[in-house]
Amino acid sequence: MGILENYFVGKNFIVAGMGTGQGMSTAKLIEKLGGHVIALSRSGRAPLGIHENIESIKCDMGNREDVRNLSYEIRSRGMKINGLVNNAGKWEMSSEKLVSPEKLIDFFNSNVNTQYTVLMGLIDCMAEKSSIVNIGASRNLLKNNNSGYSISKYAIEEMTKIAASALRGRSIRVNAVLPGSVHKDDNFEEKFPFSFMDEGEFLEPLEIAYVSLFLLSPLSYCINGQCITSDRGLDI
Repeated sequence: MGILENYFVGKNFIVAGMGTGQGMSTAKLIEKLGGHVIALSRSGRAPLGIHENIESIKCDMGNREDVRNLSYEIRSRGMKINGLVNNAGKWEMSSEKLVSPEKLIDFFNSNVNTQYTVLMGLIDCMAEKSSIVNIGASRNLLKNNNSGYSISKYAIEEMTKIAASALRGRSIRVNAVLPGSVHKDDNFEEKFPFSFMDEGEFLEPLEIAYVSLFLLSPLSYCINGQCITSDRGLDI
């Protein structure tokens, strides 16, 4: 058993934003390494097949009452969370570079308020020396996107730095992954462990899952308050 498996076995992790892409791959990778996953989504989506250590829960992550109830349930079980991957968010095509103020607020609620609500609502469930990983977006994507998406994703970087400073005294690290464009398919079994193709503009969800797990683990213990661009070097 390797050093990563030694860390993840028997520990508890939350993946907030259980989509079919990187959220699903992150949950499956944690399970593969022996961890227990609480996977949050508005639909309660569960992975296909038998996944005894992925517990799917329906939760509106932007709703403080839903997150408060989840926190209460976790604490009532006597459970401590060793890592949180804050993957909730959205992207929408827009014909306008500058979106309306109403659309900007909608993007901000989906991409920032949701992650902030989860972070704040679950702090008291986090174990000592735990780790939070927020998911933003590569700046190489933001320069070509609409204002609502770009502004909200930039905000995740600042949220990460402020949260890292605030939670340092509680031995909770906070970092962010800034991915390029990522496939939305659930192709974990096809790509695990390293069946990646260095071609095309889209990354595989598993590529981002590996970066997230590195930041969750003690391998990155000296990294805090950082935003790690993961886009195969789009700017070179």
